Amino acid sequence: MDFKISAENSKLVLFSFFITLVTYGFPLTNYSLSVDSETPIYSEFSMSLGRWGTNLVRYRIFEGHLPYYTMLLGIILLSLTAVELSKLFRFKGALSFAFCALFLTFPQMSYQLVFTMQADVVPLGFLLAVLAVKFFVNNSQNIFSKKSIVYFILSSLILMFVIAIYQALILIPIVVYIIILLQNTFNEDYHFKNEFKKGLFFSALLFVSLVFYYVSAKLLCPVPEKGLLSSYLAGKTDNQFLNACSIWLKNLTGNFYYGSKLFIIAFIVSIIMFIKFGIEKKHFLIRFICLFLMLILPFAFSFFITNGYHPPRIYLTSGLVFAFVIVYFVSTIKYEQFTILIISIICVANLYFITNLFYSNYKIFNHDKSEANKMNNLIQAKYPEFDENVNYVYFFGCLPYEHHQKYRIDKSEIFGGSLFNWDNGDNYRIINFFKFNDIAYYKMIDNRETYLKIKDSIAPMPVWPKKESVKMINNIIVVKLGNEKGMPLWVE
Repeated sequence: MDFKISAENSKLVLFSFFITLVTYGFPLTNYSLSVDSETPIYSEFSMSLGRWGTNLVRYRIFEGHLPYYTMLLGIILLSLTAVELSKLFRFKGALSFAFCALFLTFPQMSYQLVFTMQADVVPLGFLLAVLAVKFFVNNSQNIFSKKSIVYFILSSLILMFVIAIYQALILIPIVVYIIILLQNTFNEDYHFKNEFKKGLFFSALLFVSLVFYYVSAKLLCPVPEKGLLSSYLAGKTDNQFLNACSIWLKNLTGNFYYGSKLFIIAFIVSIIMFIKFGIEKKHFLIRFICLFLMLILPFAFSFFITNGYHPPRIYLTSGLVFAFVIVYFVSTIKYEQFTILIISIICVANLYFITNLFYSNYKIFNHDKSEANKMNNLIQAKYPEFDENVNYVYFFGCLPYEHHQKYRIDKSEIFGGSLFNWDNGDNYRIINFFKFNDIAYYKMIDNRETYLKIKDSIAPMPVWPKKESVKMINNIIVVKLGNEKGMPLWVE
């Protein structure tokens, strides 16, 4: 890695950090808890998912997550990632600033940052993945030299850690390297056989990294949880490929999730580039394949998902492709001032989408806090003898989805999630929500005998917010949120 800091690099780092501060200024200064972030960070956090890297950062180093600080660290890491990508793609001058701005403002990353418990570890993984590719590329001229072998091992160990943070991050080095392959076809000294050999060497790097990760996960995570991965593959469809193609096209045209609307610009630009490659003819096949892979890989996970749930956070490299395609196209035309204006408009539009997403989440969070306070106040008013250390509290069902509808944005996935609705009502989530916000420290039912004492007495109760939706039964407080039973207790 080149540690020499030029004046241009310093300006680019400061510019990138400024852009991220502006882009995520609202969530930084208006904290709102999202689904999953209410969960306490315990010693085995993420280990059952094979994410020992996340456990190392989240539990061993930071011992949890903090409002403001965790996201701030995340956007600092993203800023550095943008700069490293710009250097790796050899963008200079205004183009490097344009790339950083487009990459950092693309709304897909907000679907990662909204999860406070991974708002810094995913950007860390992104940065490390880019550095691993950089080490490989800068030391792959003589692949059998001692220096290349050392950097090969170093890069593979870094990628092992990246995968251990979040398995979906494996797509980052692949997409970055494909972009480099495309750019190399425009070099005067381009030689297909040499690039092919390097490509095989890079494939070996990925394979060794996966082997290292597999061994490390076996040693550190002896009881992997299959539930999360298998849940994505649990469904069945007669037209899985056609459905996946439909989702892919919706992503390309910016119609799959809120905030992705402007990806259609990158799609249109890509079509122009395909035509341009065809006209130029030189290295057409390799350029066509590289660009096509760049458009399909960010959304490749959807081709394997069968349960119908395609969260935007799995499209990790879409912002990278979005920024590169637009800036690379701009670099081939002469109207610099006009393109800077267009890119500025795109960034402002993306800022609107991101702020709108976090504002929606902020409103839902505050509404949930208001409801939680009302519930706790009603419990205290009806039952003055209630003792958090003695009496159990049980939440039956969930608040209807429509209860929060006025705060939601269509197709905003996790940003439209309420702790009183997620998983159809989950006592573990709800009770932790009360604790996290210092509203109440309820005692959750932890044995089957206690649950059986209330099981058959809930049906006649009305649902929240009616006064009788809160009732003490056999010294157990029951709060009935809905008529349908939610997530079962682990003791059932």
